[in-house]
Amino acid sequence: MIVSDTGMWDETTPTVCTGMRGLAECEIELHGPAQDIHSGSFGGAVPNPATEVARLVAALHDADGRVAVPGFYDGVAEITDTERALFAELPFDEATWLRTAKSQTAAGEAGHSTLERIWARPTAEVNGIGGGYQGAGSKTIIPSSALVKLSFRLVAGQDPDHVQQAVQTWAEARIPAGIRHRITFLPATRPCLTPLDHPALQAVARAMGRAFGQKILFTREGGSGPAADLQDVLGAPVLFLGISVPSDGWHAPNEKVELDLLLKGVETTAHLWGELAAALR
Repeated sequence: MIVSDTGMWDETTPTVCTGMRGLAECEIELHGPAQDIHSGSFGGAVPNPATEVARLVAALHDADGRVAVPGFYDGVAEITDTERALFAELPFDEATWLRTAKSQTAAGEAGHSTLERIWARPTAEVNGIGGGYQGAGSKTIIPSSALVKLSFRLVAGQDPDHVQQAVQTWAEARIPAGIRHRITFLPATRPCLTPLDHPALQAVARAMGRAFGQKILFTREGGSGPAADLQDVLGAPVLFLGISVPSDGWHAPNEKVELDLLLKGVETTAHLWGELAAALR
């Protein structure tokens, strides 16, 4: 199965993607008093749902940036030395990457490079947090409710159902008496990864090499898609053949495509059928 919803490293560095991360998402709602109440009359004597949401968020990671949910890393396929070396061949400049990320410094799980963190390691992110009064000026209340929205990017070997259950167990164990809760999960997406030595993947690399006339490097994709489920249904390996580049402005109002690269993708596809036929005889 060939998926073209991926991209290359940049205009001069053709690459083949080997896998995508999975995704699990949830919303945790906490409810305390039946309505907002006066913090002078009741503060310090009843549970505050906004405080408890803050405690949940603070407990999500340990001091080394690892997700602190017990069982979260069960089954994680560790990155191999071979793939780590392949990542190192890419012309990665962290300062340039940070400008793209609109950020001042890199951060994350200790012991891993930036590329490993966004491609080959699972993550937990706070997508949104809220509760209580957030308007201008002061309103000294204990809010009746608060919520947090979380997303978890998953890597090969992780099972979304297991992760969701682990997150629910972890969260419920931290919610104190007097706080009602509701944890809602959205449909999850499974991770997928095609082994570097798979004949079909090597066929894609050869086909792209013929079209671009240079060595092809390998990447992964930090985002998520339905490739793993399609792979199971079809009983076929997933191959990623994308030619878009970061400067195309994916999903932006002025998203574009480079016509020269589009034609190179067409040429790669033409070469690929013969390469696949030879590789999978």
